[in-house]
Amino acid sequence: MKHIHWLIPGKNHNIASIKNFTLASVRLRTYVSSINTNSYTFSFGEDMPLKTDILVIGKIGNFDLEKRAANWFKQIKMCKITDAKVILDYTDNHLIINSPFTKFYKAILPFVDIIITPSDEMSSILKNLWRGPIKTINDSIDVEVNKWTQDKNGNKLLWFGHPTNIIYLFNFLKTNQKFLKQYSIIIITSQIGIDYFNKLNDPQVNLDISTKLWSTNMLINEAKTCDICVIPSDKRDPKKKGAGHNRLITALALGMPVIATTLPAYAEFKDYFIDENDEKITDVLKDPNIMKDKVLLAQKKIVPTFNKIYISKKWHKVFNGLKF
Repeated sequence: MKHIHWLIPGKNHNIASIKNFTLASVRLRTYVSSINTNSYTFSFGEDMPLKTDILVIGKIGNFDLEKRAANWFKQIKMCKITDAKVILDYTDNHLIINSPFTKFYKAILPFVDIIITPSDEMSSILKNLWRGPIKTINDSIDVEVNKWTQDKNGNKLLWFGHPTNIIYLFNFLKTNQKFLKQYSIIIITSQIGIDYFNKLNDPQVNLDISTKLWSTNMLINEAKTCDICVIPSDKRDPKKKGAGHNRLITALALGMPVIATTLPAYAEFKDYFIDENDEKITDVLKDPNIMKDKVLLAQKKIVPTFNKIYISKKWHKVFNGLKF
């Protein structure tokens, strides 16, 4: 039986701890890849075991980056001596944008056997930089389908996401303030995101806003009482060109009408949400129930293809296809 090690921040993780990891790329990719299989053993953390057949490079994180990058690079190079295969799970566009992580990703490319991305758009971008095999595996979703069983009241709006997306939410609220007076607004994010929003918040944005600390259960419970989910972003931001589908699919799975920016990864699902710049946005805010058919159709046609078991099979296909 072959052994797979995921390089992720922290030491001695087990399957239970990564299932509840706060970093989405760990929870939705590392964990999902390791379920529903009897063909492989798995380990997770900073240091790979000596007997590792497949090394998967996860998100490196920014804490103590220089030291961690050196440690990870040493292990990645070692794989070429031991004939282990190296998979890069590439979820952010650090080879395109200049970031603190760019140097690390450029250094490891010559040692990578295959790159996995969360979207076709990111895979397409990478083809201009790397000639090796590239495979798209979407993020799974954390939630079960919540069927739309009763009419929406049109008085509660939800946003959830990473702190880096807070600025887009703030701009959306500021731009659409006059249409949002009837809504209470729930923001679910990390403590860093909450602090950032409170720092940004302008007294001129006079809306009923509550912030809540992120957890999967918090998201599920709040979604049951919310009428609309908003996912604003910026198509011009190069960091968003390769973004995945996760928040959009999650919101639809939870039974909420969605107002979103049509990012490249969202374009194929344009029939199931309304763009934030669409003139009909005011109609949706007045009566979210006009989106019911779109949500129900999404739950039937596209949401099932993002469940954990379906996505885990895609990971196993990649593992099984490696030539030793």
